[in-house]
Amino acid sequence: MTKRLVVCCDGTWNNPQQEDNGLPAPSNVFKIHNAIALPDNDKYYHPGVGGEGGIIRSIAGGAVGAGISRHICSAYYWLANNYEEGADIYLYGFSRGAFTARSLGAFLGRGLLNLAGVKPAEAWLRVYRAYEEGYRTERSVKQVNKNWKAFHAGGSTPVRFIGVWDTVGALGVPDDFELLNFFDNPAAWRFHNTDLGDHVQTGRHAMAIDEMRSSFCVTRWTNRHTHNDVSELWFPGVHSDVGGGYASSGLSDGALLWMIKESERAELPFHSFVQTAISPNPLGVLHNSYKGAFAKLRSRPRNLPAMHPTSQEFHESALARQKNSPLEYSAYHPTTILGDDGDSASFNVYANQHWNRSGLYLEAGIEYTFNATGEWRDSEDACDWKGTEDTKLTMGDIIRSFSGFMGAAEPIYSKVTGNNGADFMFTKRIEDKNWFTLIGAITNDNGSVAAVNNDGSPLPHQYVELYQHRRKPLVLKHPGYLYCFPNDVWGLYGNNSGSLRVTVTRVRKAP
Repeated sequence: MTKRLVVCCDGTWNNPQQEDNGLPAPSNVFKIHNAIALPDNDKYYHPGVGGEGGIIRSIAGGAVGAGISRHICSAYYWLANNYEEGADIYLYGFSRGAFTARSLGAFLGRGLLNLAGVKPAEAWLRVYRAYEEGYRTERSVKQVNKNWKAFHAGGSTPVRFIGVWDTVGALGVPDDFELLNFFDNPAAWRFHNTDLGDHVQTGRHAMAIDEMRSSFCVTRWTNRHTHNDVSELWFPGVHSDVGGGYASSGLSDGALLWMIKESERAELPFHSFVQTAISPNPLGVLHNSYKGAFAKLRSRPRNLPAMHPTSQEFHESALARQKNSPLEYSAYHPTTILGDDGDSASFNVYANQHWNRSGLYLEAGIEYTFNATGEWRDSEDACDWKGTEDTKLTMGDIIRSFSGFMGAAEPIYSKVTGNNGADFMFTKRIEDKNWFTLIGAITNDNGSVAAVNNDGSPLPHQYVELYQHRRKPLVLKHPGYLYCFPNDVWGLYGNNSGSLRVTVTRVRKAP
């Protein structure tokens, strides 16, 4: 029988003891570890960063991901002591644990040391050297030291399966903290790359539709369209509604059951009672993760494909929730696509909301025009969709002019730090657009294959001043859902009032 080795890397602040309002609330990583029908000696579980105990370790691990390298090396050390050639390796992870599992998979692509007969102190030294001087510098373990014993003659070690829930690669100081981020070192945190290696036979990724925290932007496999066996599906809910960690686990159980079935297809055995012990419910509790301290940071809707009944990119649970949206919630991602020339749709945009969801999915290669009626206010200053930059001078204009001086430094800061999402306090969200103008945000990651940089920080979406396209049509190169907002200071939306009525019209297919 083929030997199977399983590595399970838990998510941020996740551990076997975690509770939600006094009830057990383990993640899907811990659940799948327990569900796998293998001897304990063939399974490895590691709590998530920030979940290992101790105040300092908890804060440092949870907030900035400190300890990731140690987790990668610990799992690699275990494999190097338990592997035998021909064994199948399965890697699982959630959140930053998914980052850990995927990085471990890439590390194995540089070779797996054979530590048989090596004393522990020397073995750990070899692992850390292989990590720092091999994996992180794109060299094989044999290139680090040709005298080290390694499996497969020092070449790539095959990985049978990588299964992850909502990968978060955001490590180091969050980009929202511009001053602190200046001292951050992205090279210490980043993915080596976000491809799935050819030495990995199968990759599965469950992603959260509704997660809004920009520091939890999902990191997808960038070669998902070219690898032989990759499936990434969108599931209903926020980050932990997909990866687990809430006592109300109807949504996360759906993502767990999917991963178990995909793993069974990859010949991993599970206990017979497992599927009856899981209770998926696509209409279950959908939590709000954008609250508390996280609500002080930026939010960002994810780049979703058009959500319609025949879409192959959404799990069936997401489409079921869209069709039969629970009464306790607003309609679940209603989607409108303007299919014929002359079709139009109208919606309200409120001045005090950071993201006004239109429900419109704008297609690439189609000409669209926009119009807006009504008036909204930035504190005491009223304006239409063109914004407050008009011929009237107000106290608000003076304040905004001062803010503009600070905003002029943002491009310089971004160039120096590489933080493309820099938004200084008391400056407008989109620095090269007018104050309080109606912005259309097309959630397409501006056409980037990856929604995030290698350190996990999110890339900007495409932002458009919609009044510029009242007569001159807008043509997109990359499709996406349309969100709208006034271009104001992120932290001052509470003093805004009023709304606009926006109409979008499909003109024709671009010539």
